Amino acid sequence: MAKVDDDLDLDVEAGAKKGGGKMKSIIIFSVIGVLLIGLSIGLTIMLVGGDKEPAATTEKHAEGTKGADEKHGDEEVHSGSSTVAYLDLEPAFVVNLDGKESDIRYLQIRMSVMVEKEGDLDIVKKHSPVIRHHLNMLFSSLDFNEISSREGKNKLTEESLKVIRDSLQKAEGIPVVKAVFFNSIVGQ
Repeated sequence: MAKVDDDLDLDVEAGAKKGGGKMKSIIIFSVIGVLLIGLSIGLTIMLVGGDKEPAATTEKHAEGTKGADEKHGDEEVHSGSSTVAYLDLEPAFVVNLDGKESDIRYLQIRMSVMVEKEGDLDIVKKHSPVIRHHLNMLFSSLDFNEISSREGKNKLTEESLKVIRDSLQKAEGIPVVKAVFFNSIVGQ
């Protein structure tokens, strides 16, 4: 029987060396895969812009637009090298309409305001209850047919800007809001 044991040539160390090579390549490819996935996620976040602030944002104008002016309503908005800031007036305005000439009974408006300096956002936030009150009064007096056209929306933009500026002038002595933007207007 001893002869049978000698015939068996078991090379345990050689088998371990072969399997170890496969394990190393699996680990290397796994690490490369994880790095590629991480790089892909990082590039996606960078390109999509995951660092944007939803409520209050600032924007620096490009050097190439120095001296350019644009007209918004009755106000001139200088788009030079100044920093402008935007504020969403949240929550959305929801008002009941009179509905004498229209079947639309409710109006929802989401809007943002623009100021020249980021510090002016604090003034707008401080007096937002007064601003919201006056805007609610303005919006509830509307007829949906009046604002369904482009001209009606432009007129509403001008009226809203005037209401906000008047409210801030009375409360703070300075109308810091330079422009109003409607994000959505929905009637039901």
